[in-house]
Amino acid sequence: MVNPHLPQPATLRCLHIKIEPEVVTIAVESLAPSGVCPLCAHRSARQHSRYLRRLGDLPWQGRSVRLLLLSHKFSCDVSACPRRIFAERLPNVTRAYARNTDRLADTFASIAFACGGEAGSRLARQLGMPISPDTLLRTIRRTHIPIASTFRILGVDDWAMRKGLRYGTLICDHEQRRPIDVLDDREPETLAAWLREHPEVEVITRDRAHCYARAASMGAPQAIQVADRFHLMQNLQQAMARMLDHRHPQLKLAMRDVAGRDPPTTQRDEERQRDQERHCDEERPNPTRANLVPRRPTHRDVRRNRRLEKYEQVMELRHQGLSDRKIARHLSIHRETVGRYTRAGEFPERATCKYASKTDRFTEHLEQRWKEGCHNAAQLFRELEVIGFTGSYCSVRRRVAHWDRSYGSSTTIRPPNMQPPSARRLARLLLKNPADLDKRDRSFVDALLERCSEIRSGTELAREFAAMVRGEGVETLDSWIQRAWDFAVPREIRTFATSLKSDFDAVHAGLTTVWNNGLLEGQVNRLKLIKRQMYGRANFDLLRQRVLYTG
Repeated sequence: MVNPHLPQPATLRCLHIKIEPEVVTIAVESLAPSGVCPLCAHRSARQHSRYLRRLGDLPWQGRSVRLLLLSHKFSCDVSACPRRIFAERLPNVTRAYARNTDRLADTFASIAFACGGEAGSRLARQLGMPISPDTLLRTIRRTHIPIASTFRILGVDDWAMRKGLRYGTLICDHEQRRPIDVLDDREPETLAAWLREHPEVEVITRDRAHCYARAASMGAPQAIQVADRFHLMQNLQQAMARMLDHRHPQLKLAMRDVAGRDPPTTQRDEERQRDQERHCDEERPNPTRANLVPRRPTHRDVRRNRRLEKYEQVMELRHQGLSDRKIARHLSIHRETVGRYTRAGEFPERATCKYASKTDRFTEHLEQRWKEGCHNAAQLFRELEVIGFTGSYCSVRRRVAHWDRSYGSSTTIRPPNMQPPSARRLARLLLKNPADLDKRDRSFVDALLERCSEIRSGTELAREFAAMVRGEGVETLDSWIQRAWDFAVPREIRTFATSLKSDFDAVHAGLTTVWNNGLLEGQVNRLKLIKRQMYGRANFDLLRQRVLYTG
C-alpha cells in the first residue's frame, strides 16, 4: 500500500545529497509535466519558469534534513481565469506556501497536541526538528478537528478553569466515547443554545447541578435526563456528614463506650489513641505532671487553638442573633464552616490520620522483644533487618519512642479517651456493609447506632437508598421518598429526599438505565492534566483544540 505522505518516484527526482555534521541537504526536482490551475482547475502543460523552494523534512540519524525543491510555474491558457501564472501543486509532498513537508508538519502537529508549546519545542529540538513554541501553538490553532454532526447520547459536566471563580462545560458523546465540545462557561443559556442546534439528542447524563438540569430542559426538552449514580451517592454522603456534624456529643459518648468495654490489646492501638487525645491533655488536670516542664506547643496545637478561637467567635455572634451569612462575612470564613460550628453543639475536634509505616508489619515482633526487656532501638533495628525489614533506624526509633519501659504489665495499660472519626469518614463507614468493616470500626458503628436512635433511622434509610443505587434494592424510589419524609427521620435525610423529589425523573432514570457520567469524570481528569501541562499559555481556544484532538 502506498503511503500518500511519502514523495512518489514519478513526482520527484533526487539531484544530489550533501551531508554535514548538523544538517543533511537533499536537492530534488519536480518531474510533473503539467499542473492544474488552483482557480479554474484547468490543466496546463505550458511551462513558464522554475523556482527553488526550501522545505524542512523529517530528520535522519539525529540530523536536520532540508529539501531544496526545484519546482515549476505554468501559464494558464483559460482567458477568463484571473490568474495567468500559477505554481504547481505537490499534494503528496507539501502544501502551497508551506516551509515543511506534509509528513514533518504532521509530526509537528502530533508533538504540539501531545506536549504543548514549550515542552514540544524542547522535544522536537532533541529529535533534530528545531521549532519555536509559538509555531507549535499556531499549529494547534489552525488544525481542523473533524467531529461527527449528529449525537444521540450526551454527557455534560463542569471543569474548573480557575477553581472557585470560573468554570467551563465539557460535552461528551457516550457512543463514540470522546469529547465533542468544550464551552467556556456553565451558564444554562449557553448549553441550551448548543443543544438547540442538535435536536437529535435523546439522552443527557449529568450531575445534580441545577444549571445543567435547567439547560437540558430548555435546550432539549425531548431528551431523557439521567442523574449520575456516583453523584447521588456523593449527595447522600454529604447529607449524612451534615447529620453527624449536628450530633458530635453522641459520637464522643459512643467512642467512650467502645474504649471502655474494648481496651486496646496492642501497643499500636494505644499509640493511635494517645495521639488522638494528645491535644486534649492540656485541658485535663493531671497531678502526675504538675512538677514537669510544660512541652512546647506543636504546629498542631497552634492550629487547634486558632480554630478554637474562631469557634468561640462564631458562637458569640450566634448568641447575638446574627445569621450564618452575616457571621461568615464578619469573620471572613465560609458559610458552611459557620453552619458546621453552630450545628455541632460543642467544639468539633479534628480526627487524626494514621499513616502507614514500614514498621507496621513488624509491630508484634517489636512488642514481644520490648516485653522481653530489649529497649534499645538500635538493637531492635538490627534484629528487624535480619528478618526482612527495609525501613530506616529512625522509623524504628519513632515507633518505640513513647513506649513505657514497663509495657506489658497489667497496671500500665488504660483505655484512653478516644476521638471519633471525622463526619465524612464516619458517613462512609455507616454506608459500608458491616461485614466489610474491621473490628474497631464495627464496634464503634454498633455503639453509635445503639446510643442514638435518630442516627440509626437515618442510617437505615441511607443504606436502603445505597442498595437501590447498586441495583440490589427492591423498593421503589417513590416509596423510599415517602418513608424518608417521616418526622422521626433526621432533617438532613429529609432534605436529601426532597431534593430527589424535585429531580425525580432524572434520578429514576439514573437508577434504572445503564448510562452514567463515568466517561465525563475521566475526560475532565484528562482535561485538567492538559491544562496544567500548558502552564500560563492555556488560553481557552488552545485548551479546547487539545482536548478535542486527543479525545
